[in-house]
Amino acid sequence: MKQLLSRLPLSATTLAWLLLCGLSVLSVVMAAQSHTGLARLALTLLVAALAWTKARVLLRHYLEVQRAGPVFARLLQGFSVLAPLGLAVSALREYAL
Repeated sequence: MKQLLSRLPLSATTLAWLLLCGLSVLSVVMAAQSHTGLARLALTLLVAALAWTKARVLLRHYLEVQRAGPVFARLLQGFSVLAPLGLAVSALREYAL
């Protein structure tokens, strides 16, 4: 197996893509679980954290945000936080009710 991996041309972009696929599968598996109460809150917050991680990988490896100007980079990074933050706030609100 090690010899096979050493022969494969795995670039950083390919590894990022594999990571995104793995995180997507993990998110779907966790979201499909039947859960209520505190378990629901914990899993929802974990899915929000996975979404934020996926956004960071996309920004770094596909949009190459590190090459952008500082204002544009901060704008994109801030925008990538909105969906996971909305999911977390929604989960906290639902748990509190």
